[in-house]
Parts: sequence; structure tokens; C-alpha cells
Amino acid sequence: MDMNAEDLRAIINAIPGNVFFKDTECRYLYASHLCSMLNTAGRPDFTIIGKTDLEVQVQKELGEQYDREDQELLRSGGELEYVSRMQFGSDIYYYKIQKRAVHSSIDGKDTIIGVVGVVTDITQETVLRQRLEYLSSTDALTGLKNRASLMLWLSGPFPAASLPLTIISADFDNLKILNDSYGHDAGDNYLKTGTKLMQDILPEESLIYRTGGDEFLVTVPHCDEDKSRGLMKQIEEAFRACTVETVPMSVSLGAVTLTDAGKSLSDAIKESDARMYEQKRAHHAAAPRGC
Repeated sequence: MDMNAEDLRAIINAIPGNVFFKDTECRYLYASHLCSMLNTAGRPDFTIIGKTDLEVQVQKELGEQYDREDQELLRSGGELEYVSRMQFGSDIYYYKIQKRAVHSSIDGKDTIIGVVGVVTDITQETVLRQRLEYLSSTDALTGLKNRASLMLWLSGPFPAASLPLTIISADFDNLKILNDSYGHDAGDNYLKTGTKLMQDILPEESLIYRTGGDEFLVTVPHCDEDKSRGLMKQIEEAFRACTVETVPMSVSLGAVTLTDAGKSLSDAIKESDARMYEQKRAHHAAAPRGC
């Protein structure tokens, strides 16, 4: 079967994604699909043919980025593949962009005649993947990072750039009393309230992990021992000032501050846990009804 130009055009138009070709001046000579969101004025005669990304992209930075990439491909004769995040109004889109220089033999000499590419909308699968990643690393009740997220952090490189780094272990006291007396909804409210109290006090760069039922771990970058003592005092006072139902809020805390890589993160957490449990035992002794 012989194919004519119309057959070839129909085949290209059927490819999932937008196929384009630009000349050596980075001007569009062909595009199988026109992105309607580029036509911000809504003109019926709008076209990108004969224009560069510097002229047609809504986001100036993207236009400049695409132009730089094309210029480099024309120079090197190579190829490029990546995912681009684009925003149109309040909507976010993700596109997989694949492009490469087109080589042709002219008078027996390899000559680059332009750039060909395919743009594929991967917004739906990207958003789904981001949602699954969020759910797998986030505690559903509090919205904090979960234990799996902590394990991932511990498996990574030592955070030398965060030194001095303070690790705080926290256990919310009296949760069992609240659950037994008022039900688990009240207990959930206790956990969410305590989370909010810590978030309001801790520096913005801190990370809070919920590691168990009433147990939490906090990492505070660029925090020395003096600063950590001040933060823990504020947290303890904030808890003491609150009640859930008729049960007073209370928290047991323990901390370790790392100033170098001489101690592993796991050992530091064990030490902060031990200090936290020591305070919890003191709380138990002072209030035997605690848990």
C-alpha cells in the first residue's frame, strides 16, 4: 500500500500526544494538535505555525526554557526527555516532553534541519501517583508524616547541612484515659489538638512524624540544645493549658541534639526515646491515673 501525504498526516494525528516540528530558527512548522490554552485571546484564526515558543507560550519562563533547549539540541544534535509542569489559571497540568534534533543528508553531509518532538499529557497519572505517594507517607488522622516516611528519611544520607539537628521524642499522656472514658473520637481530637499545638510552636522547617498511637518524633534543623529546651518548655506549657473533655492534656518529651556525624540518627532516636520514657515514668508517678 502506497501512502500519500494525507495518509501520513492522518497517522501522525492519531499518535497519542502532540507531534511537532520546528525549523532551525525554532519556529513551529508543524503541530498535530493545537493547545487551546495557548490561545488566551480566543481568536478563531490563532496558530502557532511560523512562531517560536518565545511568542506563543503563556508563561514567559517556559517559553525561554523551551527555546534554550531547542537551541542546544540544534547545536549538539542530541535528544531530551522530561516532565514539564504547567499552570493555566488555577489548573495544573503535567506533560511528558520528548524531543530530538532531526538529521538529514544534504549533499552527502549530515545536516541538522530542525527539532521534532512529542508532548503527552500525563496529568491524570501524575496526580494519581502524587496522591498515592502522599497516602503512603502520611498519617491519615493528623496529616503528619508517618513511620514509613521516617524510615525513608533514616535510610537516606546523614543530614549534615541541618546541623545542629535536634531530635525530639514525644508521647501524649492520658490518651488511654480519654479513650476509655469518652471514646476514640475524643482520643482522636486529643491527637489532632496536640499535633496543632506542636506545629504552632515548632520552627517552620521542623518535621513531625507520627510513629505510633500516641508517639511522635520531631526533627528540628539548626537547633542547638538551648533552643531545644526552650521549644520543649513551650510545648509542655501549651499542653498543660488545654483539656479535652475533662481530661488535662500532657506530653512527655525527650531530646538529643546532634552537632556532628559522630552519632547515627538511629542511635540518637533511641537516646531521645529513652529520655522521653524517663519523663513519662515521672509523670506516671505524679499522676498514677496517667497512661
